[in-house]
Amino acid sequence: MEYKKLKSDYEKFAKKYKLPSFEKINLYFEVDKINYESEYFLRVVKKAMLEKVFNFISFLDMLLNPLTAPRMYLPYIKQMSTEDKELISKLYDKFSHLAMGSLVLEAEYNEKKEAEFINKIYETWKELSPEIRKLMESVEKPVEISVKKEKSYFG
Repeated sequence: MEYKKLKSDYEKFAKKYKLPSFEKINLYFEVDKINYESEYFLRVVKKAMLEKVFNFISFLDMLLNPLTAPRMYLPYIKQMSTEDKELISKLYDKFSHLAMGSLVLEAEYNEKKEAEFINKIYETWKELSPEIRKLMESVEKPVEISVKKEKSYFG
């Protein structure tokens, strides 16, 4: 879909339902990638936003259950602190709550409820963004735990 039309369509709904601006939604959720052919515009926007939520849930799940985690995450997983685990659990709970809440909306389309849920996703992500950043910085550059090796002579 053409960017200008997508933005224009979104702004109509934003005005009607007091949604965040297109720029704000796009900043976090890259909704400008939407290519929709649907009369249920807000559902399409919500699903684009939820895609990021579901991806993050999968990432957090991998950190909590690292049985098949890619090797690049192992240094972090091995030294994860209790504080890290609590943060991951908190983020997982909040995002899982969003994911489960979205399922109710799949049963029957309701434009107003879709708009309310878009606001909920946006506000939750905005609120948790500093904590997400903190977690990602820890994952990217894990704190090295120094183990002092004692030299000994066997002979």
